[in-house]
Amino acid sequence: KMFKLLEGHSETAAMFVYEEAHCGFLEPHSFLVVCKSDGCRKRWYAESDEIDFAIYERILDTKSSEPALVHFDGSTQRSYQIPPRAWETVYCRREPEPFECAYRGLDLTKEIHYFHGSGEEENSFKIKVTKSPSGKDETRVYAATDINKGDYIMASDLAASFTVSDESLDNLKKNTEIVGTGRLTVIEDLLEYIDRHGHRSVASGSSTNYVEVGGSFMIRRTNNEAEVNVGKWMPNHPSGKIPFYSPVYERRMRSFDVFLVATRDIEEGEEIVKPVNLWA
Repeated sequence: KMFKLLEGHSETAAMFVYEEAHCGFLEPHSFLVVCKSDGCRKRWYAESDEIDFAIYERILDTKSSEPALVHFDGSTQRSYQIPPRAWETVYCRREPEPFECAYRGLDLTKEIHYFHGSGEEENSFKIKVTKSPSGKDETRVYAATDINKGDYIMASDLAASFTVSDESLDNLKKNTEIVGTGRLTVIEDLLEYIDRHGHRSVASGSSTNYVEVGGSFMIRRTNNEAEVNVGKWMPNHPSGKIPFYSPVYERRMRSFDVFLVATRDIEEGEEIVKPVNLWA
């Protein structure tokens, strides 16, 4: 009842559960953090070095020169970011079962289709270079085997996507604006690539961006829904937004942010196409 009361509060924007073993009891205890702004998600999921730097900046030295914090540092905060599985299990016992609980793991009845690079015999995909109407070369991805609806598309490539924060992107952009340095081609090309092949996390308030670097970045995008045959593994929540409290989303957000599945049966030789607004 307390959780539902907080979830339904008009000023609640995010809720996190974590466990801490160094609290004076014989066993770890669980704690709940409730935020009035989804901006706290950015700090909650900060990298360990960011937390350590914030501690250095904000914690004063003690007169004894002993550390002011005994059991907390960036790595400790990192351990708080994945809620215990027990809380996920309890959450999914709600009636009716929350929508996202059906996605607590990959569907083992579905096949994972890999792209191992051009020329590999066991590829589920093949790459073709064609000419566009304007005469430019276009790289397209085609199915090298039949793919069933719900099968996973290039999961290993998508799992290898690298992450970059909004702060890092801002720093890169500022570097290109420095007067007197000339054109910083490498940085500008990188930013252009990230803009085209990257997307933000679906989590509200997150500053994380994922950038595809595997074969999936070559999949053509279109506004024509009739052509589209792949989509997000995790559909948009029926309510239109992620719940303020959901251990399922917090535990599995990266998977929800990157994995793709076939949205219908795809025949061998058919082009793989994804929507322009895939991650919108």
